[in-house]
Formats: sequence, structure tokens, C-alpha cells
Amino acid sequence: MTNEKDLSEVLCVNNSVRIISNSEKDNGDLLQTKVYKRRWLMLALFSTYSSMFTLQWVQYSIIANIVSRYYGVSSLAVDWTAMSFMAYYMIFIIPATYILDRWGVRWGNILGCGLGCVGSWIKVFSAHPDRFYVTFIGQSLVAVTQTIVLILPGRLAAQWFDTTEISTATSLSIFGNQMGIALGFLLTPIIVKNHENLHDIGNDLSYMFWGVAIIVTVLFLLLIILFEDDPKLPPSKARALQKLNQKENDEGFIEPIKRLFKNKSYLLLCNSYGLNIGVLNVIGTLLNQMYLAHFVNGEEDAGRIGLVMTVTGMIGSICVGIILDKTHRFKETTMIAYFFSVCGQILFSTFTCLEMKWMVYLSAIFLGFFMVGYVTIGYEMSAEYTYPESEGITAGILNVANNVYGVVLVLIMGRVLEVYGDIPVHIGLCVVLLVGFIMTVLTKDEHRRQDAKNATSYTEVSQTEKGNECNGREKN
Repeated sequence: MTNEKDLSEVLCVNNSVRIISNSEKDNGDLLQTKVYKRRWLMLALFSTYSSMFTLQWVQYSIIANIVSRYYGVSSLAVDWTAMSFMAYYMIFIIPATYILDRWGVRWGNILGCGLGCVGSWIKVFSAHPDRFYVTFIGQSLVAVTQTIVLILPGRLAAQWFDTTEISTATSLSIFGNQMGIALGFLLTPIIVKNHENLHDIGNDLSYMFWGVAIIVTVLFLLLIILFEDDPKLPPSKARALQKLNQKENDEGFIEPIKRLFKNKSYLLLCNSYGLNIGVLNVIGTLLNQMYLAHFVNGEEDAGRIGLVMTVTGMIGSICVGIILDKTHRFKETTMIAYFFSVCGQILFSTFTCLEMKWMVYLSAIFLGFFMVGYVTIGYEMSAEYTYPESEGITAGILNVANNVYGVVLVLIMGRVLEVYGDIPVHIGLCVVLLVGFIMTVLTKDEHRRQDAKNATSYTEVSQTEKGNECNGREKN
């Protein structure tokens, strides 16, 4: 017995199928696959360089009170150094996706890392009280780099790793991003102290900027020398079918996007994922201000709380990736992670307001494990709901959703924090997560990519037969 019905259903969703016969499969190389050992080098290079740019996301906001005093700017201006990562993503996602589709992953990575490298060096020249505009220009270039970095984990995993390793590879790709955030939370308050003398603060900032710029430059050179594009042979049959489908149906951006906006499960995922990661962005951006509202001179503690939240989230991401690869229970894993994210946010908010420091740390560990770990689930659910669409396009739209929610929530919660204090902010974040959890419960359980993987036989059909079969299913 074959699984040709499963595969036909998977590909007919997009009305653009290339179905291959057994004889064609046996005599040709269309479905020849190979898993290359150097896939781990590609993953390590991407994770390492991406971490140096996500490190800079919280570089200012985690010491917002110090930066605001040094440069003489408002807390909102400091918040925008973090929000710029979300705003520029929404602006540049279409050209970034086009570059990745047309130039490939290698040149997309080189371009992104090169821009971030230039931005890091610009910030070296911004360590002076009247040069906030210089530091913001540098930060903006680094933020643009994130547009490419954020849509690559799923695509990189699909291009280099077998289907039995994809979820793990995606989680390790995201691991680099989260490692950078963790380092930003940890190192920034340690390096930059709240000195009385502004000159001393400037020296601390200068040391930090120089260190980051030098490391990024080294990674940029390694990327040019070592990073490769798509391997000669695909790592799995699902990837081979996807490449063949994309080659024979070069539709550009418009048609895939139209199909995605008709995919109800994907749209629900975009909103539930967007709310979850939007809350995470609020915590990362406003953590310094929310924590200092209850703990005076707590800059380093705020950084350490962000650190433990992110580190446990990295562990959560890897655990989730392994669980998904072993069980393929995507819906159940998503619901569990989201539910415990809501619980973690409630605990974190409660103990912060009660000013129980050690419990704040414990609840941050719990919250980070599930909320940050959910990032991996989002990418994998996106791939399952939308196969065989390009992971670059689907991940791009998914991240647009979380960045839109992130900017809106940071602006709203930042204003509420300024006028009413942090308690309404904590309540608001809990409510937002609860809404996202309800959306997750309502989302269907689909496994399009897994269905393609499990297919073992294919039947040659004409374009006319294929269209009739798809239309017949739609009527049913």
C-alpha cells in the first residue's frame, strides 16, 4: 500500500505539483539525496555571527537609565534602539526575502553580516554625550541585518539537514540568536557601570563597542571564506520535491503570499506566535524599567534576570526541537508550551510586584524555558502548515507578525509604564498571552511536510488531471 494520496493532498493545496513516477524515480537523479557532514559548520557559522547582532538588540535598553542620562535623551528614545529591530524588519522583509530567493543563502548572509559589521564600527565613534544620532545610525544598520537573520533558521535547516534533524537544526539556529540576547543581558551591565562621571560611562561604552566590532569583523571574514550555499544534493526527499516544485513553478512573491493568506491555520499561527514573541519583546525592551520600579540600583540584577530567562529558553528550544523530531506532535507541544508561558508570566509579574527577588529569578527561569523555547515551535509549525512554500517567505511573514505586535505592545506598555506604573503592564502582558493561547487551541493540527516525507510512491499525472483532482478535493 502506498501513500500517494497523502502526497497528492500535500502538493495540490498549492495547485502546483510535480508528481514523479516510480520509473522516473529509479532511473533519474530527481530524488537523489545526501546529508553532508559540513552542514554542522554552516549551522555553527550562522549561529555564531547571528548571536553578535542579537546581542546588540538589548545593548542599550537593559541599561536604559544609564544611556538616557549619558546621552541626555528620553527613555522612549532608548526604547527605540530595541524597537528599531522590529520596525526595520517590517520595512525590509520583502527585499530581504527577494535577495535570499535570488542570490541564495550564502550571499544573503554575507550581505547581512557586512551591513551589521559596518553598523558595529559606526557605533565605535558614538561614545560621546552629543552623538546619540551616531549610535542610532549604527544600531539601525545592525537592526536591518536581523531582517535576514530571522528568516534563515528554518530555511538553513531545510537546505542542509534531513527531515529527522530539521527541528533540532532549527532550534540550534535559534540558539545563536538567543545566546546573543543572553550575552547582551549579562555583559552590558557588567561592562557599562552607572558612574557619576559621564566621561567614565563613555569609556565603558567605548570598550564595549570596540570589542563587539572586532569580533563581528572576524566572523564576517570567516563567513566569506567558509560559508556555502545550497548543497549539491538535497538532504531529504521532501526537500528534493520542494526544490523541483519551485523550479518548475517560478511564481515570484505574489502567488505564494496569496496562498498563505488563504491558509487559516497559518494565519492563526501568525497571530498567536506574534502575541507570544511580542510579549517577549516587551520584556526584553522594558525589563530594566520594570525591575527598577521595585528594586533600586538593580541594573545588574535586571541583566542577570534577562540572562537566566534567555539561557533557560535556549535549553527549552533544544528540548522542543528534539521532542518534535522524535514525536512529531506539533499541536500538543505548542499548546503545552503556550500554556506554561501564560503561567510563567503570571508568576513573574506577581513576584516582581511583591518584590521577592529570589522568586523573580525562579519565575524568570520557568518563563524563559517555555516562552523563548516557543520560538522553535513557531518556525516548525509554520513549515508544517505551509509546505511546500519557501521557508524564507513563510518565516518572513511569521516574523512580520511578531514584530508588528512587538512594536505596538512596546509603545503601549511603555506609555502605560510611564503614566500608571508597572502593575498595569504586568496585567496587560498576562491578558495578551491568554488571548494567544486561545488562538493556539483553535488552530488545526496539520502535517503537510511530514506527509510529504512519508510518501513512498508517486504517480505521473497530467496538468489537467492534477487541476481536476485539486478542484475535486476543494469541493469535498
